[in-house]
Amino acid sequence: MDLGYFETSLPVADIGRSMAFYEALGFARAEYTEDAGTATMIRGDCRLGLFQGHLDPPRPQLIFWQGDVDALAAEVERNGVPFLRPLKKDNHGGAFMLQDPDGHPLYIIRMTTFYPQYPRHARTAPTQRPAPLTIDHRLGWYEVSLPVAEMPRSVAFYEALGFKAVLREPNGARVTMQNGDCRIGLFQACLDPAQVQLIFWQGDVLELADDVRRAGLEFFRRPSGQSDHATFMLRDPDGHPLFFIRMPGVVRQDAA
Repeated sequence: MDLGYFETSLPVADIGRSMAFYEALGFARAEYTEDAGTATMIRGDCRLGLFQGHLDPPRPQLIFWQGDVDALAAEVERNGVPFLRPLKKDNHGGAFMLQDPDGHPLYIIRMTTFYPQYPRHARTAPTQRPAPLTIDHRLGWYEVSLPVAEMPRSVAFYEALGFKAVLREPNGARVTMQNGDCRIGLFQACLDPAQVQLIFWQGDVLELADDVRRAGLEFFRRPSGQSDHATFMLRDPDGHPLFFIRMPGVVRQDAA
């Protein structure tokens, strides 16, 4: 099931402040629509959507762009996945919303015109997905990580959407699921804080910490460990956690 290209979308209170935070971390502004209060920020294989006043519900969402929404909605229904909001279409495209067992929203959308309600920004939406993002090895590879209550139930939900497990910890506390360019880390009772986190794996953590200091950003959890086993955590201006971690022996596994 090709859901489209993936974006982690975050609600923000002040988009200018949020863009400045992510730019200080080396993210590039790929798109910014001031009237609409939306921006897309990219670094490495991480694509973030910042939305001021537009996300409904106003919490982090997994958004999949420009897939075949008609075929996807039909396949979702065949697989017995309930809709939070069924497929709705108009002259500019169509979309539907799902909710995983722990309430995390997934929004699947295809547009023929981007920003139709803002004439000076309106443009024809591309029919092809953007070029694949490549991992920034200084930053590490990206996974959006979600707290879950019952791992088997959550894994089954994402498998019904075409995801495959590429990592399963023996204790069952962590499973990484992948579909196309989307990697989701599922964590049962071990994600601290227990909220959606942006996790970057196996980058140059201590060098990144120096970047953070030079940028004048504050740590939520200060760097600890050595160059081969180190972590630190930040919070963006809206409290979304970013966790940077390097551990010996961890190698990225991808879906076949």
